[in-house]
Amino acid sequence: MLFFKNVKIMFSADVVLCATYIKNRCLSNSIKNKTRYEIWYGHVPLVKHLRVFGSTYYALIPKVHRKKLAARSFKCIFLRYSNTSKAYRLYDEVNKKFVVSRDVIFLESSKTDNVVERKLDCLDRFTMQNHFKNLIIRFHILKGGFLY
Repeated sequence: MLFFKNVKIMFSADVVLCATYIKNRCLSNSIKNKTRYEIWYGHVPLVKHLRVFGSTYYALIPKVHRKKLAARSFKCIFLRYSNTSKAYRLYDEVNKKFVVSRDVIFLESSKTDNVVERKLDCLDRFTMQNHFKNLIIRFHILKGGFLY
């Protein structure tokens, strides 16, 4: 898992915990097509919350920690599932901190990451071009000049 997602070796313990978490929710032939989770807890586990290890995620910043025009989320890497709650354990590369959050946006494939970043770049360029164009038009109108 570390090799395929280009995740740092310092997260090897998280890799083991994530793999164990997933393996306990997979069917096993040795225990008559039941999961280890099902044997232990007595009911079938939910698997709709499972995510791709090492993918890019955006975690929501709570309202009490952000200002009006500040960013609402920050970019993280998914490491594993939280032991204490129904949440994900993420790593914030910018601040070098571990974060546990339930409110995340998923970008699970590397193709998706590149496409989204390219779309955001194009969107930023497009809005900036329109913004500068509007400023130039307003400047010419205020100055009394002619527009081409």
